[in-house]
Amino acid sequence: MSGRKEVGTMITKIARWRIWGCMGLLLACLTECTQMNIAAAKESNPAAGHEIYEKDDRLEPVENEEGTRSSVNNHLYYQHMLMFEGYDQEEIAKSRHASFDQKNRLLYALGYNEASILSNRSGYCEEHIYEWDDTAHTCRTIYYKSTSMPYNSGFYVAHRYMFGVNFYQLDEKNRILSKQEYRRDVGSDQFGYSEELFYTLGYQARYDGDKLMEELQYRDYWGTNETGTWWYWVYQYDDQGNCILRVETTEDEIILYCFEYDEKSELTGEYRYLVKEDWELACGDGSTYSFRPQWGKPAVKRIAADKTVEKELYYGKAMDMGQQHYLMPEEVEKTVFDHKYKVKSGDCLTKIAYRLYGDAAYYDLLYRINRELIGPDQNLILPGTWLVVPETGNEQNTKKDTGNEGY
Repeated sequence: MSGRKEVGTMITKIARWRIWGCMGLLLACLTECTQMNIAAAKESNPAAGHEIYEKDDRLEPVENEEGTRSSVNNHLYYQHMLMFEGYDQEEIAKSRHASFDQKNRLLYALGYNEASILSNRSGYCEEHIYEWDDTAHTCRTIYYKSTSMPYNSGFYVAHRYMFGVNFYQLDEKNRILSKQEYRRDVGSDQFGYSEELFYTLGYQARYDGDKLMEELQYRDYWGTNETGTWWYWVYQYDDQGNCILRVETTEDEIILYCFEYDEKSELTGEYRYLVKEDWELACGDGSTYSFRPQWGKPAVKRIAADKTVEKELYYGKAMDMGQQHYLMPEEVEKTVFDHKYKVKSGDCLTKIAYRLYGDAAYYDLLYRINRELIGPDQNLILPGTWLVVPETGNEQNTKKDTGNEGY
C-alpha cells in the first residue's frame, strides 16, 4: 500500500508540474503574442481605444500637463505651410512694398521698420522673393538681408546680401512633399558669415489620398552633412478619417499619442506613452514600423508587406534627402530676376525709369546702382543687359495705419 501511495504521490507531483509548466508556457506565449499583436489589434479595431496600450509593458504612460492644449492637429508641416496660403483682398490692400500673383500668393515682400527706413540715414531691411512654377509644382524662396539708403525724401534698397534659399516641391493639391533649406553659417566674410549657403534643413512628407501618413524633418549641424538631428512622425486613422495614432520619434525619445473620438468625431481623449523597448506598429497595407529607443540600433525601420526594408533612420547620423552640401550665393544670384530689367533695343535710362517708376527723374538712381555694369557713359546701355531696379519708397506708400513694422 505504501508503495502505491508513494507512486500515487509521485504521479500527482508530476501531473502538477506538467500542469503548472504548461500553464507557464501558455502564459509566456500569450504575453509574447499580446505584445506582438498589440499594433495589429489596434489597426484592425481602431475603436479598441487606449486600453490596449495600457496593457503593453513596453509602453509607459505619460501624464498630460494640466491646461495643455490637444496636440491632435499638430503637424511638422505647419511651420512650412504659411507662405502657400493665398492672402485675402483685405490683407493685400493693407500691405506695403509687397506684390502678389493672380492666386494672391506672395511674389515679393520688403520687411522694415518705419522709423529706420524713413530716416535720413542707411537702415536695415529684409527682402523675400517667391518664385512659383505651377507646372512643375515647385517654389523657390530667397531671403536677403538688405540695406536701405535715403533718396528723394524716401529710400531705396541699395544693397542685397543673400542669406538663405529654400526649395519646395509640392503636389497637385499644393501640399508640401519636400523642402531643402540653405543658409549662411558663421564665417569670415565682411559680415561675419560664411561665403557659402550651407544645407541646414530638409523636410519630406508622404500622403495616402487626403491623409498625411509620414513626416521626416532633418536639421544638419554646422553645414557638415555628417551629423544632425531629426524628427519622424507616423500617423494612423480610423474609418472616419480621424487621426487615432501618432508616433513621434526623435533622438531623445519615442512618444506614442493615442486619440479617441465619439460618434460625432469629436475628440474625447488624448493619451501619451513613452516607448521604452523595441515596439512594432502594423499598418493596414501589411507593412510594419519597428521603433527602437536604444542607441546603436536603427531608430525606425519601415518594412513592406513583402518584407522589403523601405526605410531605416539611425540616431545621430546624417541622412540623404537629395541635398547639395552648399550653394554659392553669386551662382544663385545669376538665376534671380526679381527687381531686374532686361534692356531692349532703343532703351535708355530715362525711358526705363519712367516705365518702371512712373518718373523719368529716377534715371539717376538706376545709373547709381548699376554704374559698375553700365560704365562711365550712362547713355550707353547694351541690349540684353540685366539692370538692377531697386525697391523705392516714401512716407506715403511706406507707413501703415497701425503698427510700425511692415511688408
